[in-house]
Amino acid sequence: MRTTIVPAQITSVEDKIAGNLSFTQLLLMIVPVFVSAGLFVFLPPFTTYKLYKVFITVSIALICLALALRIKGRLVVQWIIILSRYNARPRFYVFNKNSSYARTVVRQKRAIPTIETELVPEVSLEPSFAFNTGEVMDFEKKISNPAADFHFKRNKKGGLSVGIKR
Repeated sequence: MRTTIVPAQITSVEDKIAGNLSFTQLLLMIVPVFVSAGLFVFLPPFTTYKLYKVFITVSIALICLALALRIKGRLVVQWIIILSRYNARPRFYVFNKNSSYARTVVRQKRAIPTIETELVPEVSLEPSFAFNTGEVMDFEKKISNPAADFHFKRNKKGGLSVGIKR
């Protein structure tokens, strides 16, 4: 069987069914007919004329006709799909060169750890403080002195230095 290549210009042309209407446009114009028939039959009071059924039918028909309009060669439905896909995409792409995608992973054999019993020294439950009470009181007295110059300095590496001058 012979195969031939179809040029892209032929496949990108939309088929016109009736006049300038495409299949999608015809479908959008026929949907209100079937939906209104379903509403007429299945909504109470069944198979009788009521004003709320007319209101629902007319609103569905207007929406479907609006979706069948063409703007810049595309249907409004297609524009809505394009915009929703655009708005649903992630806003930021974070490149991570350390990702594991498409990377060959070499498994290394793990050494079996040997279990050695060590005597664990008993830990005292009393808290240990970095400064004793006298040093803390002396520091608070220096800070509360109005003549002392208590200041913070930022160093070049982003750290914080605290200084007290008398």
